[in-house]
Amino acid sequence: MAFSINTIFTKSDSITVRHVGALVKSGLPVAMVLPLWIGLKEDAEWMFPIEPLISISSKNIIVKRNVAKPKHRGTIKERWAEDDFQINIQGTFVNPDLHTYPKSDVEQLMTYISQKRALSVKNSLFEMLDIHQIVIESYSFPFSKGENVQNFTIDAYSDSLYQLFIDVKNV
Repeated sequence: MAFSINTIFTKSDSITVRHVGALVKSGLPVAMVLPLWIGLKEDAEWMFPIEPLISISSKNIIVKRNVAKPKHRGTIKERWAEDDFQINIQGTFVNPDLHTYPKSDVEQLMTYISQKRALSVKNSLFEMLDIHQIVIESYSFPFSKGENVQNFTIDAYSDSLYQLFIDVKNV
């Protein structure tokens, strides 16, 4: 028998332990540690109603050259660059009414997912990594147990604002 628990810290620093299944079924709000906001530049940001799980990964891009060297082995590393962050966001929408699908939350998320441009994001982890906008590559709404529950998964990449045009001044 597996036990799953969720620890929630209150303002008085006392710890309340609750069964995760009961929290999801009840639709009660859970204190968020790293809430996530998503939005468009011209509109107000929308906060996910239940804190999603966020996974971030990246890598260095290293240009290597094979050079004939009489005494050394290996490659010459010419330069390094940072790749985009790969971001995976997984979450659940829960309607407090056990017999009602969380339609408004799914529709709200779809307004952002359907955009063909970068989305602004705000989250403490993103801020630490200097991520302020993302582009969504793929998403899914997998099977979710319960009439009032809908799981979702988003795969995205970090995006930065670049100034590609350089002002040329006449001398």
